[in-house]
Amino acid sequence: MGSAEKLYHDVSVVERTEITPVGKVVKVYHVSAYTKKDIYFTITVPEADFSKEKVDKLLTEKAKLLESVTEL
Repeated sequence: MGSAEKLYHDVSVVERTEITPVGKVVKVYHVSAYTKKDIYFTITVPEADFSKEKVDKLLTEKAKLLESVTEL
């Protein structure tokens, strides 16, 4: 998918350390972006899934969902 076809833009990433309900310490990333219609959204990505390809797929899926809701 070329950059002209992206369904999101202005990505920012915040690294967080969280503690699960059972007390395990895990690292996650809060990835925020805007859709083409400038809807701001954030996804949480576990460290194990934090790669350019996986994050791009997750952001694209979320942006598609949000854009489709505005067409109702």
